[in-house]
Amino acid sequence: MNRKLPRTAAAEALKRILGNGAYSNIIIGNALDGMTDVTDRALCTRIVMTAVERAKTLDFVLSPYCRKKPDPTLRALLFTGASQILYMDRIPDSAACDETVKAAKELTDEKRAKFVNAVLRSVCRDKKSIPAKIDTAPDDIKYSVDASVISMLKTQYPEEYSSVLNAFFAEPPLFLRVNTLKISEDKLMRQLENSGCGCERRDGFLSVTVGASAALSHVDEGVFYVQGYASQYAVRMLDAHEGETVIDVCACPGGKTLGAAIDMKNNGRIYAFDIHENKLSLIEKAAAKANITIIETGINDGRKPKAELSGVADRVICDVPCSALGVIATRPEIRYKNVSDLSALVETQYRILCASAEYLKKGGTLVYSTCTFDKNENSLQIKRFMNEHGGFTVAEEKQFLPDGTADGFYCCKIIKND
Repeated sequence: MNRKLPRTAAAEALKRILGNGAYSNIIIGNALDGMTDVTDRALCTRIVMTAVERAKTLDFVLSPYCRKKPDPTLRALLFTGASQILYMDRIPDSAACDETVKAAKELTDEKRAKFVNAVLRSVCRDKKSIPAKIDTAPDDIKYSVDASVISMLKTQYPEEYSSVLNAFFAEPPLFLRVNTLKISEDKLMRQLENSGCGCERRDGFLSVTVGASAALSHVDEGVFYVQGYASQYAVRMLDAHEGETVIDVCACPGGKTLGAAIDMKNNGRIYAFDIHENKLSLIEKAAAKANITIIETGINDGRKPKAELSGVADRVICDVPCSALGVIATRPEIRYKNVSDLSALVETQYRILCASAEYLKKGGTLVYSTCTFDKNENSLQIKRFMNEHGGFTVAEEKQFLPDGTADGFYCCKIIKND
C-alpha cells in the first residue's frame, strides 16, 4: 500500500472545506483515515487548520501571482504550500515547495504542477516583504474573518476588539472534566503525569499543559471527557445536587448533561432532549462509558415544551444553538460566516428560552448559555426575557471573550421566584 502523503491529504481536505464550508474537524478526520505515521498526521492537521484560519489572508497574498482566479484544486494546493512558507517556521521553504509540487503532480497534471511551483517560489522570494503588506491590509484580510464579524466586534466591543481578533489565532488549552464517579481529580492528575502529561488546576478546572495527545489516549476509560473552561463554568453555575430533577433542552453532544450528572453523584433524574434523534446516541454512549445511569434521552424541539414536565425541574440547562463565534479558534471555518443578519436564529433562541422556563418549579434554576460573544444572542436575550416575564431574578451573568484560555462564551443564571 502506498503511503498517504500529508500534503496531498491536506490539499484534498482544504478543497472540501474551502469549497463547501464543511466542518474542519470532520474533514480532517476523514483525511487522516489510513495515515498511520504520527508525524504525517500532525503535519496534515496543522496545514489544514492553518490554511483555513488564514484563508482570506492567503487569497490576498497569492492573488498578485495569479492572472486569474485559480480553480478549487489549485487554490487548495497553493494554500497548502503558502501556509507552510508563511506560518510554519520549522519547515524549510524548499521542502514546502517541493513536497507541495509532488502533491500537485498527484492531484493535477504537469502544467498545473509547474504553476504551483512558480507561485510558491515567488512567495518564498517575497517572504520578507509579505508581512508588512498583510499588516496594512483591511482588518478582515489581516485577521482573516468575514467583514460582518469585524463590524460586530467594533460595535459591541470597541475596547476589546483587537485582543479578541488576536485571540482567534490562539487555541485554548485542553481542559478536562473529571468524572469523579470513577476517579478523584488528584488520582487522575497523577495518572496523567505518569503518562508524561503536565497538568494544572485553573480556577478549579483541570488543564493539560503538556502532552495533550498522551492525555487523550485515556479518554475511552471514562474517567474524564474534554470540556472547555467556559462550558465547565456554566455547569458550575447550574449547581445541580443529588436527588434533583434536571432538564437539558438542547443536550447534544452532552457535556453539560454529563457534568450535571456527575455533580448529582448519579442520584436523581436528568431528561436530555434534542431535536436530532441521531445525536442522542452520543449522550447514551458517553453516559455508559462514565457509569452514569440517571440520564433519560428523548427527541424534542426545544421551542415546544413538554406539557407533562411543566413545573417539575429543579434545574434547566438551556444551551441554545448559536452563531458559534466564540469557538473560531478551534473551528476556523466559522471565521467566514456572515453574521450581519442573525434575526431568525435570535428568535429561535428566545423561543427556546421561554419554553425552557416553563419547566422550572418555584425556586428552580435555569442556566442559559451560548458559545458566542454576540450580545444579541446573549445579554439582550436575557434583558428581553426579564422585561416580558415576571417572577424571575438574574442571579449571575458571565460573558467570556476569547483570550487564549477560554472560548467566547456566555452564561446566565436565572431563578424562578414564584
